[in-house]
Amino acid sequence: MELNELLRVNLKKYSAYEPGEQPKDSGWLKLNTNENPFPPIPETITDIKNALDDKLRLYPDPTSFELRKDILNVLLRDKNTLTNRNSVFIGNGSDEIFDVIFKVFIDPGDEVIIFYPSYGFYKVLATLYDAKITEIQLTNDFAIPDSAFNAKGKLMFINSPNNPNGKSFGNATILKLCGSFPGIVVVDEAYADFSDQTCLPLLKKVKNLIVNRSFSKSFSLASLRMGFALADPDIIKEMNRVKLPYNTNYIGQVAALSCIKHSNKIFERNKKIIEERQRLTQELNKFEGINVLPSDANFIFIKFEDKSKTLKFVWDLREMKILVRHFSKPGLYNFIRVTIGNEEDNNKFLNAFQKIAKKYLK
Repeated sequence: MELNELLRVNLKKYSAYEPGEQPKDSGWLKLNTNENPFPPIPETITDIKNALDDKLRLYPDPTSFELRKDILNVLLRDKNTLTNRNSVFIGNGSDEIFDVIFKVFIDPGDEVIIFYPSYGFYKVLATLYDAKITEIQLTNDFAIPDSAFNAKGKLMFINSPNNPNGKSFGNATILKLCGSFPGIVVVDEAYADFSDQTCLPLLKKVKNLIVNRSFSKSFSLASLRMGFALADPDIIKEMNRVKLPYNTNYIGQVAALSCIKHSNKIFERNKKIIEERQRLTQELNKFEGINVLPSDANFIFIKFEDKSKTLKFVWDLREMKILVRHFSKPGLYNFIRVTIGNEEDNNKFLNAFQKIAKKYLK
């Protein structure tokens, strides 16, 4: 058997997504993967422990009925969005939702529009499904250019707030794109709970919009891989047709339901992340030679005027066992992305940054 002769042809040009580094040993301060610095609230831990009973031998609800109901009736009740339970899709994290969207809409050669820079997994999936990729460069201030309103294709992916810079795109822009684009516009709002902006109300105005959200970031459930999408019921029906039968597990559903039940407490706690984001921005902007971009997410994007000093900071921080994210890609060499930690984490980072700045910044 010659394995290479059996593989799909397009795997020859496929490069898998590379997640942020996950160190194996202890003692690291991880500010590189946008995880919530706080653990799940005690109420959710209790609900998970109480769920470790005889039901573990049974299959989970394949329709996630209770979770879909509570997403609309509790979590999103004040978002002025869709109210039909059939307009909600539950996925094994956001990444599975994107994969399902590709399964529904993309044949080999179909065109997919993505923006650069943005979350790299959209491009990875487009390559995997042998789509034609059109990459539209964001402006120097990370805004969507006018050329995007002439784009044609099956799918368009928008990350808002955008990773890696952290800024949201306005609803007027997204609504205009939905009106001009002939295919499906997918807006990834993984970080929207740290922002005061959301395009969820636009779902009542247009039919070609899918809005994706996650329990990984604001709800501290990254390891349980729970996400959901809202769209016209006809779109959700097709997504449910192609998903795996039991794509989310019982414990994940229990944890997500618990988080929704106690969402007010969780959002109140997450205000500390927003306050720390503001504090870090103010403190870092005091240094000469760097600029922190405005952010609506749980991370900040730091620009170095002297590109040669960027990696020096990355590696010196690493020697202090502090991980941040650097992207060795065009237009991003002089930036580092830093996840917002708790107050203690952020003080440790600021102290380390100050020590390094004495070496490299005037």
